[in-house]
Amino acid sequence: MNIQQTINKIKDYSPISIGMRTFKTWIAATLTAMAALTPIIGNPFYALMGTVFSMQATVASSFKMGFGRVIGTAIGAFIGFIFAYFELNSPLSIGLAIALVIIICGLFNIKHSILITVTLCLLIMFNPDREGGLFHYAFFRTLDTAFGVVIGFLVNRFIAPPNHLKALQLELATIYKLAKEVLTDHKKLPALKKELNTLALIHTNYQADEKYDNHDVSNENLRNMVEACHYLCFHFQHYKDSDTTIKNYHTANIYKTLALLEKTIAELKGAI
Repeated sequence: MNIQQTINKIKDYSPISIGMRTFKTWIAATLTAMAALTPIIGNPFYALMGTVFSMQATVASSFKMGFGRVIGTAIGAFIGFIFAYFELNSPLSIGLAIALVIIICGLFNIKHSILITVTLCLLIMFNPDREGGLFHYAFFRTLDTAFGVVIGFLVNRFIAPPNHLKALQLELATIYKLAKEVLTDHKKLPALKKELNTLALIHTNYQADEKYDNHDVSNENLRNMVEACHYLCFHFQHYKDSDTTIKNYHTANIYKTLALLEKTIAELKGAI
């Protein structure tokens, strides 16, 4: 039994709904906490924060968020070190340090790391007499964060990685079923619109992790399929038009999209 099957077994017997990301975060955090029992990690707090930050919905966003977390830690450590070294601890200096952190995080496009970056900066500024010295503390907190980020990224990448293609196939099947129902019950159109929004999100995640996906599927065909699906609502809004020409045009496009959906769903089933 592989890890994926083991996690699925646990989920089956769990009294509450637990997502795969939760399980993987648990695994990654446990590994990081175990590593913290060795001399590899000096401060488990920063390592665990890095691990949690890097556990995202896509592998690509794991790398982006994790890398941003490491850069943010380095920024906070550097600014905190400079201000503490020169004993710049007046109210004006503290405000300036925080402002610098926010500005630099904005320049590096890592605004999601501002809070923890400011926290580290202030910790160094208000506790300059750290064991081993300021530079030692600032440097090794950045390394701790980087270690946690690497663990989080590797777990997300190699342990039950996000199966966006499977999610796409299931969502397209849901849309296919709903679209056929809308043909006879127009009141289900809002439900179809909701599923199309979900499809857009899943497809965005799939595109983000495209380079990590080894499935033999045409990305162009998938993109065309998603675009065709989003025109369904437009066609459904007009396929009962009193003008025969307009009605025939939209009806033909609806059935054309349904046929394409059926073909794509079958192709995805074969590829997964």
